[in-house]
Order: sequence, then structure tokens, then C-alpha cells
Amino acid sequence: MASLNLSEESKERLAKILDTTRSIVHYSWIPFILYLGWQSTSTKPNFVQLVSPFPSA
Repeated sequence: MASLNLSEESKERLAKILDTTRSIVHYSWIPFILYLGWQSTSTKPNFVQLVSPFPSA
């Protein structure tokens, strides 16, 4: 396998991009799963009903 000869600046930039991407995926995974579940329901509640701590009757 061919090795890439990257400069130190390129390596640092790539590491920062990967770290940022990892953080974005980490903090957006649960909201994404909740969104998918919300999209698959037949009766879609509005946003206020969705985030309300009180159950809807």
C-alpha cells in the first residue's frame, strides 16, 4: 500500500477535521434517531407537543 507523504500542517488539519467530525456524529446521533422515529409515525405531533414534559391525552 502506498504511503502518503503529508506535511505536518496537513496532518494537523486532517486530525482537527476528524476530531470535529467525531464530535458532530457523537452529539447528533440520538437526535437523528429520534427524528427518524418521529418521521415514521402516522400521527406527527407538532414541535411543542414533542418537547413538552406533559403527556398528551
